[in-house]
Amino acid sequence: MGKNNLPIKIVLQKAEDIFPNHGGGESKFFGEVTPQVQREMSDKFESLLEFYGGVFEENENIPAVGKITVKPEAIAKSHKPDALCRNCPIIGTEDLNEIYIKVKRKSIQETIKLIKNPPSVKFRANMTAVSDIQPVKTDEKISLSLIAAAKDDFSAIKDKIKIRIFDFNDDFDNAQIWDYVYRKLKALGIYEKCEVISYGEHIKFLKAEVRSYEDVVNIASINGVKAVDFFQEYSLPKDDFSSTELQALLDREYADSEVTIGIIDGGISEDNPYLKPYIIAKEKYVDDAYRNPYHATFIASTIQYGNMLNGIGSPVCYRFKFVDIIAIPNSDEDFGPTDTISEYDLMDIIEEVMEKYSDSTKIWNLSLGIEDKPCSGSMSDLGIFLDYIQDKYHVQIFVSSGNINKLPLRNWPPQKGLGEHDRLISPADSVRAVTVGSVALFESDDSIVKVNEPSPFSRRGPGANYVVKPDIVDYGGNLSKTYTIDGLGVRGLGPKGEIIEGNGTSYSTPRALQKFASIYEEMMEPDILLAKAMLIHCARMNSRELLDESPDNIKYYGFGIPSPNVQGILQCSEDEVTLVFKQKISQGSHLEMYDFPYPKSLVRNNKYIGEIGMTLVYLPPLDARYGREYCRTNIDVSFGTYSYLPDGRIDYKGQVPLETRWDERYEAARVEHGFKWSPVKSYYKKFSRGVQIGDGWKLRIDLTSRNGMYVPSQEFVLIITIKDPNGNDIYSEIATGLRERGYITNNLETRYQTRQRR
Repeated sequence: MGKNNLPIKIVLQKAEDIFPNHGGGESKFFGEVTPQVQREMSDKFESLLEFYGGVFEENENIPAVGKITVKPEAIAKSHKPDALCRNCPIIGTEDLNEIYIKVKRKSIQETIKLIKNPPSVKFRANMTAVSDIQPVKTDEKISLSLIAAAKDDFSAIKDKIKIRIFDFNDDFDNAQIWDYVYRKLKALGIYEKCEVISYGEHIKFLKAEVRSYEDVVNIASINGVKAVDFFQEYSLPKDDFSSTELQALLDREYADSEVTIGIIDGGISEDNPYLKPYIIAKEKYVDDAYRNPYHATFIASTIQYGNMLNGIGSPVCYRFKFVDIIAIPNSDEDFGPTDTISEYDLMDIIEEVMEKYSDSTKIWNLSLGIEDKPCSGSMSDLGIFLDYIQDKYHVQIFVSSGNINKLPLRNWPPQKGLGEHDRLISPADSVRAVTVGSVALFESDDSIVKVNEPSPFSRRGPGANYVVKPDIVDYGGNLSKTYTIDGLGVRGLGPKGEIIEGNGTSYSTPRALQKFASIYEEMMEPDILLAKAMLIHCARMNSRELLDESPDNIKYYGFGIPSPNVQGILQCSEDEVTLVFKQKISQGSHLEMYDFPYPKSLVRNNKYIGEIGMTLVYLPPLDARYGREYCRTNIDVSFGTYSYLPDGRIDYKGQVPLETRWDERYEAARVEHGFKWSPVKSYYKKFSRGVQIGDGWKLRIDLTSRNGMYVPSQEFVLIITIKDPNGNDIYSEIATGLRERGYITNNLETRYQTRQRR
């Protein structure tokens, strides 16, 4: 086997690397517990009692909701006021500093007694963490998008009102509150026009038809109602096509893959001779009068022939099979009649399709979005739904970050004053999905941006909860300063096989999907989580310069542009070694790998040199009840040097930092700027000046769960690439070093390596 196609090493877990965590520290106080503080807090609970007095008079078993606001310095999970809330349990959160609690008359009264005579140090400490306690009021339940839509054309949405009810995490209380809400809706004359829409155990809405905006306000005033919004309507993204004179050269060698890709879109044209043979199944949910095949055909052709059509080199090109789901109606008035699909109908279609095809089709493309509904602090309903689908059916969905469809478009570097104008849109906030933004492939003297710069229409992150979104970017087009695309877009195929140009994140998304599918195809034992980690790791290592220019670049590039060379992603060279740790970590413990075999070739003048990139990917439990705390576990990695001090203690220094750092001490800053709780993390360091040599290197992995949650174990994939800038054979050094230290390693078997051995 050649020196440039060496296998990636999978490092198996050792029981000796598991260490128990030590106990937590003392309760932290954020002020004094004075008689005045006690009176103020008692008064706030008394106000809750008064606010919900009518509810409790009607039935003392009906739960209500209070909202605790904690001080900024007390946001961390270790400071959550559990003791204070012993009788009024925490049932969710919204913003990082907000906590929802379940309250009843008796529980409020018992809490007031405890406040007047605090039973423990922890209870007293909890009291100092709180800045306010309020009921959940009517005006904060109505979404901003509903308010805006009501001012524009309320008649268009009055039969699509979406009602969410608080989940009290208790079957009895939930039954009580749903019965209570139903009775109130009957009194308003709305109940008969309500329908329950639910998916799985935790996604449940009421769809209602109302007569006026006053009905919306009345619904929001009902105790137990958490939010009132409306179900969105979707159609195909507005296509921006331009014809081209290029001739298709589709006669190069392709490898036919057994991997099947699902495309949920407007339907692939059956008149396209280059795509029709690969459509193995088709489901039709759109009437022929509203079908527009341009968008889906372009997407399918990008997956199948995108590299060739755009002059991008790739050693091996696969032709995949397609499951064609015709679900999204035409939106282009110039093409023909237009229509939309409702959010709830789209959800039904996706679930129905997954029931039928998910066993055989693990990779799905979904390029759509809601204009003018940027992602905010909490997850979108469709994003939550896509996460549920991916967990239930064990599939990987690729979604586009969305296009900016109104001026101004974004320059590069971005002009000032854009605000949230270019923020990504639902469902691009899906945590489980791979969200893809766009960069320019071509440029001109008159183009808005240059090659590899973020496309002027591509929406940027972060996603909800400050999760890094888009995850990655790929080529999706560019525009001239007069907003024309001739020669600046990306090329694909039209309905009859003609080559056309298009622009949009809809076309960068299938490019990224094609790379994922190629990785998945190459694996002898296909693994979705590992394939996702490899794709993102490749993007980061392939985009060092783009991301190093500015910390803010991650909002536009995600983790970068993956290489089109799949074989390069899935193998090592002598001077660039990739290790995969596909392991599990349990709550109450951490993993530590002492004496990591850092290559002796990477020691110069008593200093460590080299380049290290690490990518961590895991699937945290998710819970929509907790708003910005949607991701319920955090895994973090530290890789660095240690030395033994004269007194026997260990002096350890992490040497490979997260991509972004924070200077602020508080939890909010760590979440916003430091990837905390993000299920994909990236670490990188190039030791240009070297690091002082010590007694060894250590790798440590830690698991933290959100307040009160028990997680038996959490699977993760950690990929580490170590590179020698001088070209020495560090591959053999590391492989030998691992073996000498008792680690069992397996080769990541690929079809490419099998072909090489023949």
